[in-house]
Amino acid sequence: MTASRTSTRFLLGTPTRILGAALAVNMTLAGLKVVWGHRINSVGMLADGYHSLLDSLSDLLCLLGSFAARRPPDADHPYGHSKYEPLTQAGVGLLLFFTGYEVLSHSYDQFKLHLTPQVGWSSVLVMGISIGLQTLLYLGEKKVARETGDNIVAADATHIRSDLMASGSVLFGLFLSSRGFGFADPVIGVMIAVLIGYAGFHLLREGAQVLSDHSPLPSGEIATLVRQTPGVVDCHNIRARGSKNRITMDLNIHVPQNMTVLSAHEIAHRIEERIRKHYPAVVEVVVHIEPDQEESHDSVKSL
Repeated sequence: MTASRTSTRFLLGTPTRILGAALAVNMTLAGLKVVWGHRINSVGMLADGYHSLLDSLSDLLCLLGSFAARRPPDADHPYGHSKYEPLTQAGVGLLLFFTGYEVLSHSYDQFKLHLTPQVGWSSVLVMGISIGLQTLLYLGEKKVARETGDNIVAADATHIRSDLMASGSVLFGLFLSSRGFGFADPVIGVMIAVLIGYAGFHLLREGAQVLSDHSPLPSGEIATLVRQTPGVVDCHNIRARGSKNRITMDLNIHVPQNMTVLSAHEIAHRIEERIRKHYPAVVEVVVHIEPDQEESHDSVKSL
């Protein structure tokens, strides 16, 4: 196997591998950009370096969350540990808010002190390496998230996308500074802070929705689907919760009063199969069966 194939397999492998790769890359980039940002007096590069440093902490958090979420159910967590995923998402969102604040602080300092970055080919090379590695990580994490449905990897991919925009803005700001527009560097810093804050808000809201049991599925569509099942008189009290790739739900159905327990049990299985077929993210359906109170069942479909 060639070195390139080995690298590709590493980057596009399991969630643990891609998050480990992201941690290593971000730690390397953080060191490069912080050191070089101080050397050339660029608040944009320095802010981007601190951003990468916090990215490393974020990746470490994602790794820990990924390990925790994959633990099987136990006596203390009979429903499993899947909620560690949205908890990690919310944590990454908070880190992004803190990063945005740090970038704004550095931008203000540069405005106040009238500092102008000293741009050279070395600084362009540092940012070029950063953009190249971040692009590889973003593509790798998007692929892994798409293939595995892992919300933690998806959250980190969103984080890296904000990193890419930030690094591209820094490079553009350095170019403008080299052409005599010294104010461009802190202005770019403010723009980066806004982008980072938006990404943080998105992740925090998504994690909070899962933790607060926000319904991820339309109850009206599910009711219509269930009522089409032969033997079902009515459907109500539909409740669903979970993330985009792991949804649990329960619902109540009415069946004819004279139906046997065995027939009602078979209907419950059919409903579960229909729901999971239409919504692959559903991992568990609990069907509560009630006898219909109406004496006439003209609307009931025969089994």
